[in-house]
Amino acid sequence: MALLSPFRFAHNRLVVISVASFLILFVLFHSLEPRRRAWSCKTLSSCLGGNHPPTYKHWDGVPLDFAVGKNERTLSDGTVLYHRHIVSTQPDILFQVLSRDAHSWSRDFRSTRRTIYDFLDMIVATDLDLTRVSLGLMTASREEFETAKEAVTPLPFARVALYYRENDGGGAAAEIRYEDRHRPEVQRARRGAIASARNYLTARSLMDEEHVIWVDADIVEFSKGLIQTMIGHAQKREDVGILTALCRQTFTPNYDKNAWSYSRDVPSIAGTVEVEDMDEIAQELVDTRTYIDELIKGTTDDDIVPLDSVGGTILYLKASLIRQGINWPTSYVVGTTWSHEGWVGIESEGICYMASQLESGGNCFVLGGNHHVRHADRS
Repeated sequence: MALLSPFRFAHNRLVVISVASFLILFVLFHSLEPRRRAWSCKTLSSCLGGNHPPTYKHWDGVPLDFAVGKNERTLSDGTVLYHRHIVSTQPDILFQVLSRDAHSWSRDFRSTRRTIYDFLDMIVATDLDLTRVSLGLMTASREEFETAKEAVTPLPFARVALYYRENDGGGAAAEIRYEDRHRPEVQRARRGAIASARNYLTARSLMDEEHVIWVDADIVEFSKGLIQTMIGHAQKREDVGILTALCRQTFTPNYDKNAWSYSRDVPSIAGTVEVEDMDEIAQELVDTRTYIDELIKGTTDDDIVPLDSVGGTILYLKASLIRQGINWPTSYVVGTTWSHEGWVGIESEGICYMASQLESGGNCFVLGGNHHVRHADRS
């Protein structure tokens, strides 16, 4: 029996080496695969290979001989446009996303960095027929622009409009470093610049679509049926013009604090605010408003709850509102006078205020129940 021990030791060592080699090759394959998807070990399932890209299920509706038109040109302001469309399609949904550079896609805990391939996988996972979907994307990175052109090639989007706008279009906000973007002192400039970029992309990319879906680049997951539910509510009710959903992060139940309802028990918030009182009233709003994680408690997946402000992590807008003039405010629009900027309502926090001035169809809501999106763990 003693003579067998060296053999057993060698056999065990071979097994260990084989298992280790397999794991190394497995990790390298998923980290360096040609599609350049993020490899995730966030959960046991994903770590063991459960994070494969979703399969597109609507190829039966795409003619084998479909014609694709595409071109690339420089617009009058220097922005580069790559446009591709499938001939004879009539898309009714427009997805829009801003990506400053490769860092914008973020990453999860115990994961490699995400790319546009992961973002497109997320759209495929909605189970929408892409021949009725347009995609509008704008980036300040030439490298990301080229990557995006490659990434959309295999997918049958009815229309794709990719924009390369160098240096975020210029301005003071372009000087804000990525790692400083959440500092309080840069929020006014940063959010004004984001609003301007959103307006630019919308003005350039919206054509005859009925439904506009804004998704932040660092959103990594939609709950099942989220987009279809938003569109369904907007089609059933004329007063539903803007919809959002709860945005979760792994350790943060409500990530997007720009979506809220103000307290009707504080009349000073809804009334006229003097310039010298603006800072005080703004703080009172912060102290008394109710965020959507509280608003949707006890609701079902079929419910929607009114809001006074929305965030931009996930946002549905009826395109008809945009055609009536609704846009993303680039300054604090609530309480604005000829001589002074307002005290709240910049970017997404002002779009409901603007829409509420319409006679009908401009109300904001949040989906109830378990509908949500998930934000990446790390930027």
